[in-house]
Amino acid sequence: MATDLFTPILNDRTRSVRFFNGRLLSGEAMTDEQGGLRAARELLAQAVGDGVVQGLEVQEATGASTLQSPVLAVSKGVAINRRGEILLLADDAQVKLIRPAHPSTAPATLFQSCTPPTQGVYVADSGVYLLTVCSLGAANGLAQVSGLGNSQASCNAKYVVDAVQFRLLELPVDKTILTDPRLRNLVAYQCFGADHLLDFATDPFGTAGEPRTLLDQIRDTQQLTDCDVPLAVMYWTATGGIQFLDLWSVRRRVTRTKSASPFGLDDTRLATAEAMREQLSAHLDLLTKTVSPLGTFAATTRFRWLPPAGIVPLSSSTGAAGFEVAAFFTGKTWNQHRTWPQPIYMEGGRLETLLRMSAQYPPIDLDDQEMLRLYSVRQNLRALHEGKSVQPYAVFTNANLPFYGEPRFDREHWNYANFA
Repeated sequence: MATDLFTPILNDRTRSVRFFNGRLLSGEAMTDEQGGLRAARELLAQAVGDGVVQGLEVQEATGASTLQSPVLAVSKGVAINRRGEILLLADDAQVKLIRPAHPSTAPATLFQSCTPPTQGVYVADSGVYLLTVCSLGAANGLAQVSGLGNSQASCNAKYVVDAVQFRLLELPVDKTILTDPRLRNLVAYQCFGADHLLDFATDPFGTAGEPRTLLDQIRDTQQLTDCDVPLAVMYWTATGGIQFLDLWSVRRRVTRTKSASPFGLDDTRLATAEAMREQLSAHLDLLTKTVSPLGTFAATTRFRWLPPAGIVPLSSSTGAAGFEVAAFFTGKTWNQHRTWPQPIYMEGGRLETLLRMSAQYPPIDLDDQEMLRLYSVRQNLRALHEGKSVQPYAVFTNANLPFYGEPRFDREHWNYANFA
């Protein structure tokens, strides 16, 4: 039946209890009130988004972690899950990845809507695992009761304390790639949905706007719930311990994932592009400390994918640790229209715009023959030429991005521009 204009259409999800003097209060009424508030927060989370607000950075716990019994250190921080719940880790914590055979009794839980993790040891063989932080409500203290006689009260919790727990889920990664030296990069870009980024361009009428990722697969099986916020991915073997720990393959800032338009490319795409750059930066930082010599390192040995735009630290005569640009991009064609093999000059004022715009473009496939572009930023070069202690770097972009090296005669500097 059609509804008339100005006729209220009610919903019972976000209703609240009306309190007034003389009303008889009951536990059911207060529970209904809390349920309405939780439903409202969940709807608000769809508008605002979910993800990490601050902190909750993960690393292997120095001194406490061993090959047979690895321990992670998680810094204090705040996150929001898809249910609109605030997950607060008030203090730094250490998390044992292997559960004891007889775990200690956990505090009683209330309003637990997510499937609890199974007991026992996680690892029986090599695998890639996802660490999440998950919400639950824990009962704390006992309240005075009346009307129950001398019987034992099972519902007399004084407080419901918002609590968090850490969970470890195995990701459905193809076992054949576990021995690939590019494993960290391959897993990250499965979490970014790299293989499906062009699905929308291929058939915008037959697919969702955002690409399907590795995390979507475990959401479908309810292993990853709306109570969880992903924190890190790790490759762990029973005999070798943690081989790598990668935050930004799954870590995201608070990101809106719902769009009113079926063709909308929403905030998820920008957050993913930011995470791609952060993931590359963390990986390159590790390589500068563990690979020698850096001067001959080729990206294709550890990477299948690169972000649509990013920054690579370069070595300098002053001792700055970094890569050699020609060796790093071995096998890729770059700046093919130039007559000499140096990166193109660009103005620093364009760098932030370039990085923001790159979120709208697919990542670079190093197995593909398509060219990329390399830039040197004038302000960075000039500081180096003046003897200042700065880190030299090159900017790379997918060649589909607009060209950022055109000379502007009202802005460019003669020694740092691309005049014909």
